[in-house]
Amino acid sequence: MKNTSNIGSAVIGDIHGCAEELRELVEVLLETRPATRIILTGDLLTKGPDPCGVIRSIRDFRQEGVDLTSVCGNQDLRAFALLVRHSMGFKPARISKVDQTLITRIEDEDLIPAALELLSETVDRVQTRVGAATVVHAGIRPEAGLAGTIAHDKIHLKPSGGARPWWKTYDGRDGLVVCGHRPVERPIRTGRTGRPFAVNVDTGCAGGGHLTAYIIEEDAFLSVESRQVPSRSRGGREVAAEPVCGVGQTAALAG
Repeated sequence: MKNTSNIGSAVIGDIHGCAEELRELVEVLLETRPATRIILTGDLLTKGPDPCGVIRSIRDFRQEGVDLTSVCGNQDLRAFALLVRHSMGFKPARISKVDQTLITRIEDEDLIPAALELLSETVDRVQTRVGAATVVHAGIRPEAGLAGTIAHDKIHLKPSGGARPWWKTYDGRDGLVVCGHRPVERPIRTGRTGRPFAVNVDTGCAGGGHLTAYIIEEDAFLSVESRQVPSRSRGGREVAAEPVCGVGQTAALAG
């Protein structure tokens, strides 16, 4: 039986087809923190340049013995349904350019079966508990709590009409909740001194931002710069969270 007493946990924000950044960030994490369980916040394949590389990277890391899993993102549900229909021979009358590009790239690399296997596993995992945290893709409804938030909201939740994001009103009653889904310039962390309540670790890699990991036991962030920008530095760097205050909360803890 594996001894998990010294295994740390890192949650990486939305991948969106950014395979090189995923490999770089995981390699930095494993080099600096060899015994690390890695959880992805979902949205694995769409939008970015290399969905096939993401599929291969996750497979390769797992074959090397890395404990790497993902919770379900809204784009994972879409991609899974799209690929299931495609594999069954259904040809939609209309298909978006993004969806057609995804199918073409995966089909050209003969990775439809591998993509279906990865996504079928992912869409079944709405949330996961790791260390002191619960990881979901989109977040929870603070008034309903973790148990009272339906699966659809944990995967799709976004504020509408200028409403405040969930992490600004969540008071920590269900412990630390880590999510992605809504891109932010810097990782968001709310809580009281010494006790984080909520973390958003999606820093917009596919849009030219960063791919960021939150190391739960250290209450710290590590980022690599997106390759979707003209120039970039290589290797991970420690980053600080964006200061956020919620109702009944202090400013976010320093990174």
